[in-house]
Amino acid sequence: MQIPFELADTAVNQLGDVMKTMAVKAFKEAGKQQAFGPYMTKQEAAKYLHVSSQTLNTFIAEGLEVTTIGNIIRISKDSANKFMEAHTI
Repeated sequence: MQIPFELADTAVNQLGDVMKTMAVKAFKEAGKQQAFGPYMTKQEAAKYLHVSSQTLNTFIAEGLEVTTIGNIIRISKDSANKFMEAHTI
């Protein structure tokens, strides 16, 4: 079943503008995410997750996996993404 639907030209233009703005924002965000390598420092991981260093330390205490080699600490993008997905409500 088809329902006829018409929009005024101004509404179509507004929808197009909104879609374009959202697409540009999504592409910019995707570009930022690609700027991070597969293994991040704690500072990079905090930036990647959009949290403070203190909050990142809380995440680590709550189970965010880290890789430690000697004094070097790295957090993989995969671990960060899995941690966030595991805590999605």
